[in-house]
Amino acid sequence: MSEKACTNCHFITKENVCGKCKSSNFSEDFSGVVVMFDPETSAIAKAMNIKEKGRYALKVR
Repeated sequence: MSEKACTNCHFITKENVCGKCKSSNFSEDFSGVVVMFDPETSAIAKAMNIKEKGRYALKVR
């Protein structure tokens, strides 16, 4: 089972339902990965609207 990125929140998962936004819309065509450890103080998390820890794709096609 390959990794895929949620088209709504960019969360990367192997599951069929997104663990962050509960969407089932995914793409295997994504690029760039950011691992968020501290979204409360991160400027990148703020720019990407990330509220929770995890792995996120920078671009999802």
